[in-house]
Amino acid sequence: MINIVHVNIHCDDERHITTLEIKLKSCPQEQVNENSQHLVARVSAAFHALELLPEYGRELKTILNPKRRNIVNLIVALNNNDLSFYSISKFIDAFQEELDKSPF
Repeated sequence: MINIVHVNIHCDDERHITTLEIKLKSCPQEQVNENSQHLVARVSAAFHALELLPEYGRELKTILNPKRRNIVNLIVALNNNDLSFYSISKFIDAFQEELDKSPF
């Protein structure tokens, strides 16, 4: 099981959402292989199953925490757009649901 444990939303001076940072943590039973790359793959697959990046995204970084191999940071740089905090919250809920039903 992978859970979203922290979310940061960055805005510009005009209150447009520019960056979304999501920190995800896996339970110990998720750490099957030594380098935890399956965790990064699972997070990436769940993210790409949703439509945020093709529609609003500019850049995506998926970073495995080198000291704590059970934490993945997902950073999405967004184009200047009219995304609302409500639409971001709906995306986060859908992202967690996608992680829960991921086949990995």
